[in-house]
Amino acid sequence: MIRTHIITLKDGFSLLQISPRLALMYKALKHPGKNGRRDRIQCAYFGFDSEQSAQEFVTWLRSHYSGIRCLARESDRLPECAFEVKVWEFDGLLALVSICTNRQVSQAA
Repeated sequence: MIRTHIITLKDGFSLLQISPRLALMYKALKHPGKNGRRDRIQCAYFGFDSEQSAQEFVTWLRSHYSGIRCLARESDRLPECAFEVKVWEFDGLLALVSICTNRQVSQAA
C-alpha cells in the first residue's frame, strides 16, 4: 500500500510525497484545464543515498528520453535522501513515476 503526503508550498505549489524517495510538485489551476484537470505537474523528485547513484539515474534518463531536463543535486525536497534528481515535466513523466513507484512497492514486499 502506498501512503501519500501533501505538503503545501508557497506560490500555490504543493508537493505530493509518494514515498520517502519520490515526490511530485504541482500547482493548482485557477480554472479547470484540458479534460477538466485541476492541477498541473511541474516536476518530480527522485531520491538517492549517493551522488553517484543520482548521476547514474540522470545518465539513464538522458539515454532513454531525448531532450529531458533533469538535474542531480543535494536533496532539498526529500529530507530522508542525501541527493535527489529533479526532473521537469515531460510527456513520459507520469509513466516514469508509476514505474518507480511499482518498483519500490515490489521491493518492500
